[in-house]
Amino acid sequence: MIWRFFSSVKLTLGLLLVMAVAAVPGTVIPPEMGRYEVFYQTPWFRVLLGLLALNLLVCTIRTIGRNLHDRRRFSARLEQPATAALKLDAASIDILATRLKTLGFAADVTGNRLWATRGRVGRWGSTLVHLSVLFIMLGATLGQTGFVGTINTYLNHLNLEYFDWQSQADRPLGFGVRVDAFRLVYYPITLRFEARDPQKGTRTSITQSEGESFVFGDGRRIQIKSFDPHRKMLTLGIYQQEKYLGDYRLDDKGENFGALPNPGFTVRKIEFRDPVLKQIESDITIIEGGQIAEHATLSVNNPLVWRGVAIFQTAYGQDKEGAWTVGLQLSKDPGEGLVWVASITLVLGLLAAFTLPFRALGIRRQDNAFYLLALHGFRSESDRELLRDIAQRLNQPDAKAG
Repeated sequence: MIWRFFSSVKLTLGLLLVMAVAAVPGTVIPPEMGRYEVFYQTPWFRVLLGLLALNLLVCTIRTIGRNLHDRRRFSARLEQPATAALKLDAASIDILATRLKTLGFAADVTGNRLWATRGRVGRWGSTLVHLSVLFIMLGATLGQTGFVGTINTYLNHLNLEYFDWQSQADRPLGFGVRVDAFRLVYYPITLRFEARDPQKGTRTSITQSEGESFVFGDGRRIQIKSFDPHRKMLTLGIYQQEKYLGDYRLDDKGENFGALPNPGFTVRKIEFRDPVLKQIESDITIIEGGQIAEHATLSVNNPLVWRGVAIFQTAYGQDKEGAWTVGLQLSKDPGEGLVWVASITLVLGLLAAFTLPFRALGIRRQDNAFYLLALHGFRSESDRELLRDIAQRLNQPDAKAG
């Protein structure tokens, strides 16, 4: 009695209805700190989820048992009197088995009895759906053992803790995270500036984008390599007959030629429009036991996963002194992989259940004649019409499956 109660469809529908009604306040009432998920993590709501999981588990066990014992049940039904059997014209049960195989059925003959099935994969489709939902729920439960947290840090600072969103407290991370460098990557910036030749006193107005080149003076090719709009730093590459000579850099502190001899020109009056941000990147180092364990470059949607912890680039800023700060989000979800796999099998189960309908039929000998009986999957009028069509095809051995 209890087993039947926990496997009943009425219990499933009742639980889903109660959960749907209970979810209304959790959706419309503004939660604390904007965290809607807290409502669905309350003990009473988890009790409802647990009852639904138990209901699905019992249903799944029953459907697996049903599928495994199809042969026994169908064989027993073949022994019972049939009121809607269709008479067949055939010399032997083996001939009928051969004809059924041409129609796509798998036939099993025992004496003067035969039962045949088609769409066996679809028979297990609903079972696969049940199992997938259970594993998704299990994966979500395992996810509760993980965490979501944040690190806000200056460059070159070793972080051994993170701020946990659930407990609203600092927690040890288990390894160290250090941000070594930070970059804002923009779409190519169009610049307008003035290139001057101090010796000749000439001035040339340039309007070009990053990556483009122009010719100046005695034939030197000048490439606009990069421009940092925050530091107002312009980097130009100097080429003489395609031979790279070096870089010319200009920022608020002045000109810098590096190892390059004086290039013989200067840049003034740099103008540009507000740049469009393309990507933000951080070079980070993972440290364990005082040793460097990993180097990686983080960007949006390109995290580093270390020890099961996904580290995302999420924010950046500058303090009053101009020092960069970087925001990292950390998340650990032990059930994530299980949820992804179960989601795929859920779709496969639904496809199998709806596109490969399971049908079973039986043939038995009675009063020196063979009769066709529907065992499963022939409930509607269209299904019964299909059964009559199968009987007609079995009586016409040269007809092939449509």
